[in-house]
Amino acid sequence: MGILVALLLLAVLVLWPAWLYNKLVAAKNLYLNAFAQIQVQLKRRHDLVPNLVEAVRAYLGHERGTLEAVTQARAGADQALRAAAANPGASSLEALAHSETALNSALRGLHVAIEAYPELKADQSVMQLSEELGSTENRVAFARQAYNDAVMDYNTLRQSFPANLLADFFGHKKNAALLQFDDAAEIQAAPRVRL
Repeated sequence: MGILVALLLLAVLVLWPAWLYNKLVAAKNLYLNAFAQIQVQLKRRHDLVPNLVEAVRAYLGHERGTLEAVTQARAGADQALRAAAANPGASSLEALAHSETALNSALRGLHVAIEAYPELKADQSVMQLSEELGSTENRVAFARQAYNDAVMDYNTLRQSFPANLLADFFGHKKNAALLQFDDAAEIQAAPRVRL
């Protein structure tokens, strides 16, 4: 009987750490894959922006500052995305969030300028590009939510007892960083209607 208990205890001491290691690796791979999905959607968005700028350039030639702001913001967001993809840590994700917020702001300015020109607003290519950008924004939001959910699952597993006893030993020393855009509170707030 004592040998059976010893074998059972030995099996638990060997199998539990292996199970925990595999669980941590799987959770980390899930959030890294979720970030890859964000990367795909942001890349799509970044690729659409120059097309929209070119489509409106003829109409908005005198609003060069607006077009340049969008182009610069897009370049900054693209650079931040590449840095975050190479090393998705807290600082690179924070820089990505700031650059995406700057791009959102520049695009809002462009959309305000487009609204001022009915013929531009009615242009088929501009309408199509605007719709694609809007659709991509929704995809980014869904991908970001999936990423943040996967990060929360990983962090919860990593911090939970008894996993926290071996997580550092297995190389899972830091929590994964959430991706929070600067204007997240503004987006979640209900719009104000003034009469």
